Amino acid sequence: MIKEEKEILIGLILGDGHLTSFVGKSLNSSLDMKADNKYLSYLCWMHEKLSGLGVSGLRPKKGYHQHRFYTGRRSDIGELRALFYPQGKKIIPNQIGELLTSPLTLAVWYQDDGTLDCRDKYHYNAQFATHCFSYNECILLTEVLAKNFELDVRVCKCMMRGVLRYRLHVTSKSMERFIQFIKPFIQPCFLYKIRSRSSQQQR
Repeated sequence: MIKEEKEILIGLILGDGHLTSFVGKSLNSSLDMKADNKYLSYLCWMHEKLSGLGVSGLRPKKGYHQHRFYTGRRSDIGELRALFYPQGKKIIPNQIGELLTSPLTLAVWYQDDGTLDCRDKYHYNAQFATHCFSYNECILLTEVLAKNFELDVRVCKCMMRGVLRYRLHVTSKSMERFIQFIKPFIQPCFLYKIRSRSSQQQR
C-alpha cells in the first residue's frame, strides 16, 4: 500500500468507510465503499485512487440508488482493521495522531462525513458527524487536529433519536485554514461543502 492509498483509507475509516471482518484465521480485510448515485463522480475518483489495492468493478447496489466497490482482501488493510476495530466496533485508536497527518486524509474524511453550516454572516462553520465515537474519542480527535493542523475544533452535543451523540465543530477562526487544507482534494460534487460565506449569502 502506497502512502496516498493509506491516507485515503484513514479518511474513509474516520467517515463512513467500512473494513470487512476477518474470516477464520485470516488477518486480511477489505474496504467496502459505497455512495449515493449523486456522488458517483466522487466514488469514481476513489475507485481510481485505490486501484492499486485490487478493486472490484464499480457496480450499482441492487435495490438502492447507490454504487459500490470493494478492494481486495489484504494484510495491510487487515492491520488497519485490527487498529480501528479491536473488538469489532469502530473506535479512535490512541495512535490516531500518527495517522491523521495529511490534508488528503482530512479532505476525504470531510467529504465522506462532513457538512458546512452557514446560516448568516456570523455563522460559517464545518462539522464532522462523529456520532459513533465516544466523547473522549472526540476530544482526542480535537487534540490531534490542533497539534497536526493547528485547527480549533470543539466537541458539540446533539440528540439523535433520543440518544446523546457528539460531533466536531470547526470554529470560525479556523475555517479559512481548514478550507485551504482540504480544497485541493475536494471533488466537484462536494464543492458545496466548501462554498464561501459570500456565495452562500447570495443564494
